[in-house]
Amino acid sequence: MKNRFQYVFFFSLLTLSGYAQKTNQNSEDKRPNVILIMVDDLGYEGIGSYGGTSYNTPNIDKLAATGMQFNQAYAQPLCTPTRVKLMTGLYNFRNWEAFGILNPKQKTFGHIMQDAGYATCMVGKWQLQSYDPPGYPGGEHRRGIGMKVEDAGFDEYSMFHAFHTEDKGSRFANPTIYQNGKFLEGTDGKYGPDIFSDYLNDFVGRQNDKPFFVYYPMALTHGPFNPTPNSDDWKYAEKRLDDETVYFKDMVEYLDKIIGEIVNNLEKKGLREDTLLMLYSDNGTHQTIFSKMGDRMVQGGKGLTTEAGIKVPFIANWPGHIKEGSASNEFIDAIDFMPTILEATNTPTPAGFESDGESFLPVLKGEPVERRDWVFMSYDPKPGWDKKQFAPAEFVLNENYKLYGDGRFYNTKNDVLEKEPLAVDKLSSQEKELKEKFQTVLNSLRKYPTYGWVERLAPEFDSLVSTHARIELVAEGFNWSEGPVWLPKEQKLIFSDVPENKIYEWDNLDGLSLYMAPSGDTGIEKGSNGKGSNGLILNPEGGLILCQVGDRRISKLTSLTDSLHPKFEPVITNFKGNKFNSPNDMDYDQDGNLYFTDPSFGLGDGKSDIGFNGVYFYGKNKELVLLDDAIKAPNGIAVSNDNKTLYVADSFKEQPKILAYDIVGNGKVSNKRIFFDATKLREASISKQSPDGMKIDDKGNIFLAGPDGVLVISPKGKHLGTIRTDKNTGNCEFSDDGRYLFITADNYLLRVNLRPYSK
Repeated sequence: MKNRFQYVFFFSLLTLSGYAQKTNQNSEDKRPNVILIMVDDLGYEGIGSYGGTSYNTPNIDKLAATGMQFNQAYAQPLCTPTRVKLMTGLYNFRNWEAFGILNPKQKTFGHIMQDAGYATCMVGKWQLQSYDPPGYPGGEHRRGIGMKVEDAGFDEYSMFHAFHTEDKGSRFANPTIYQNGKFLEGTDGKYGPDIFSDYLNDFVGRQNDKPFFVYYPMALTHGPFNPTPNSDDWKYAEKRLDDETVYFKDMVEYLDKIIGEIVNNLEKKGLREDTLLMLYSDNGTHQTIFSKMGDRMVQGGKGLTTEAGIKVPFIANWPGHIKEGSASNEFIDAIDFMPTILEATNTPTPAGFESDGESFLPVLKGEPVERRDWVFMSYDPKPGWDKKQFAPAEFVLNENYKLYGDGRFYNTKNDVLEKEPLAVDKLSSQEKELKEKFQTVLNSLRKYPTYGWVERLAPEFDSLVSTHARIELVAEGFNWSEGPVWLPKEQKLIFSDVPENKIYEWDNLDGLSLYMAPSGDTGIEKGSNGKGSNGLILNPEGGLILCQVGDRRISKLTSLTDSLHPKFEPVITNFKGNKFNSPNDMDYDQDGNLYFTDPSFGLGDGKSDIGFNGVYFYGKNKELVLLDDAIKAPNGIAVSNDNKTLYVADSFKEQPKILAYDIVGNGKVSNKRIFFDATKLREASISKQSPDGMKIDDKGNIFLAGPDGVLVISPKGKHLGTIRTDKNTGNCEFSDDGRYLFITADNYLLRVNLRPYSK
């Protein structure tokens, strides 16, 4: 969802998508070939033409000497974020899903070039279908869900790490390579990068009828740091998989050798002047590697957002089109390659496709062009195995300054390691102006508009809801949104629209869509008021359980062949032969027992068969027990993490409160008491709302939908702060990792990243 301001900002300030207006201006010219090579884990300090002195890179240096070198090229701090960005031309916040995964619905430059009549080939490392090994928490929901290499838009491919992480094998000696639908045999004693480059060169030599587009995401120089065929230790078969940083030099120099072979093959085939060759890198050098630039020692910064992690080499070479020995300080990001390739090949922008990038083709040709003078990054490699040590970030930078989304502002020219943020009260007028500009960029490059605000009442609240947390409006247009539940396998949220008799689904990539209808009034109850489901929850087996208001029962979803034909199985339909009023909310304890509330406000003008509003226990042995029939308006319900306390929200407007009970056994509670009294908050509120749905975080804090938003209450009953919506708010739900809180508030669905810049 891009808001109108964002489009205006892009077209006026950034002149995005200007390349789209230039298509076919040279339609009579021969369409060039394109080879895009992306090195793995090598910062700019590793290349001789950039001043690196630790490694011999004569072939790459020659590309720079006979082409154009860019001195302000940047990539994401880790490889998958860069690969997703590069292949789709979009900022990560638009299509990021998880580490090692590219959503199969995305359109890559392979698809576009293939549709444009190009012969397409990809060799090297894939790692975009699945990443987490078995047993990694949450990994079972992500394994195999990404894009298959054969579906990425390439006619031919020869790839390492095409499937699961634990089965990937070696990328170097005795490699495991998936090539055109089958695993290569007979690779013992062979070297993976040689197989990739040989396949690339063979493919190039076979293209007589079509121009070609080749994408080579290299395996070099990523760890493990193994010997190459040019290493002295290669002659010892038992040492070929040794992992030592001493081999890194050999790997860089073997990479350079491969580049030379690719160039020589183009020259031999007479294709050199017809081919735009681009050499880029996916992130900085590994942190265990130290390289020299003259007398200065540079430590690799892979994974970090400092210069050592994100500033990378980029060299473009195209004889007859790019002036030899030229250099540019234009800002290059991974998103810029897609529009550049389209413009260079006279490929019209596909209908409905819009890149975030800007073509740098005029720069290559030495033509005047107005481009952005900054780079923006949204970075979050999570979820994913071995990524807990990395912190998400968003920032804007230019050659000398950098502003993070959490407010840190650095002079990176003087403070390259970003050790000391600039003090706000000591900024010069020029620095203040630049910071304001950067903040405008940050504000505009947000997928969803900001809504509401956060009220902080106690210091401990900041550890639960970061001071940088922002409430996002992610969907709207509902009658009354309620009952949100997170589906960890699908990584999506579903929630009820009670009056509309519907359940919607939402995820960050595809947005909002109908999940099912009807949801709670299936026509079995005569004279029903048409209301759908309210509270939703997953049972211990992962099945969806629904409080069906119209049907006056709790049911389980048994089939959903399509959104309009759900099938349900009743779980609980009555108490002692009398129909429930309108089951509202529920929660499971750690033993798989269900607690639920049954108020009467879902009946409308209908009459209660039971004659009271109840709180119930439904054991896993199917025993139904009435726990309390004396609450005026029982609503939200939750069981403490230790299974010792039951919380029930009373929405009665004369005494809005949360009640607490000691759980003393299955179906047994005692010591009923007022845990939190919201009377004064309700009286002072805009919404005049009483306590509603609630969720408990992993620390035992209660997140309560109540007066003007979501109140955060400590396990001891202290009101720590409120996530303010300033409107009627029905319920809330955490994502499986606890990072996001979703809020159903009247006609809105809201989302809060509780820890946007923390590990």
